[in-house]
Amino acid sequence: MALDARTLRLLDTFALRTRRSFYGARQGTHRSQRRGHGVEFAEYRSYELGDNPRYIDWNLYARSDKIYVKRYLEEETVSVFMVIDGSRSLTHPALQLKWHAAANLTTCASYIALASHDPVTVSVLGGHQSPQFWGPRSFAPLGAFLDSEGKHLIEGAPAKIDIVEAARIAATRVRFPGICVVISDFLYPLEEVVTMLSSFRSRNMEIHAVQMLGAQDIDPNPASGGSTLVDSETGEEIGLSLDPSAREHYARKLKEHTEAIRQHCLSAQIHFVPAVAREPLAENSISILSEMGLFV
Repeated sequence: MALDARTLRLLDTFALRTRRSFYGARQGTHRSQRRGHGVEFAEYRSYELGDNPRYIDWNLYARSDKIYVKRYLEEETVSVFMVIDGSRSLTHPALQLKWHAAANLTTCASYIALASHDPVTVSVLGGHQSPQFWGPRSFAPLGAFLDSEGKHLIEGAPAKIDIVEAARIAATRVRFPGICVVISDFLYPLEEVVTMLSSFRSRNMEIHAVQMLGAQDIDPNPASGGSTLVDSETGEEIGLSLDPSAREHYARKLKEHTEAIRQHCLSAQIHFVPAVAREPLAENSISILSEMGLFV
């Protein structure tokens, strides 16, 4: 999924920010849990046989007659794991704007991470998982992977997937704890949403959950005289006529479901971001990135 020059310039003003430190795979730009010989002082500890004499604080030795070495904060990469719900409620041809919005958001977030040389992996629930991408040069292959997944899912995806099992399998492939961004409409029973998110929490990741709804999710608004609704995952059809009272009831139930997810995320220390799939996609993604608090 290509980004235009204006969007790339805007993304260049963002940087990835984590709420906690992680062990990385390589030297990078984020504070690590390790203590070593970086540039920012962390603490003193007593000298041990084999320590490099360069890091002995001789001024402190002169004052205390005890030998201490300085320890510094190391800086390492942070692994970024992007998870997109590939179920038919996002990839059905009539609902594909939700998929394109989720894929564009993934593309923008990945660009920011790759520009800082943070590794990015994309997992499409119901589709495939990408290899781990490193560095700005891998941005084009990442975009090609998303384009391929989108085409496959929209044109011929399985009618229904087990979202809980798909999330569990994706989580088992996480190599290093880091940032995990889960993009879904979360229009599943609450217990399935909780289990889905818990799969990634169990991997000791910092989770950001983006609820990507479509205009049809917020207001079905069938034409007067009734409509035929088709379950995007099972193909089941039902006749429906929504009067103002029924539409109000639907809106209330959706709001209650979203609020229940928000409350769970709050208790589980997951950053929850409600979003709506809108055109133009790039501007929509920039707005969501700003709300996430992950990219500043």
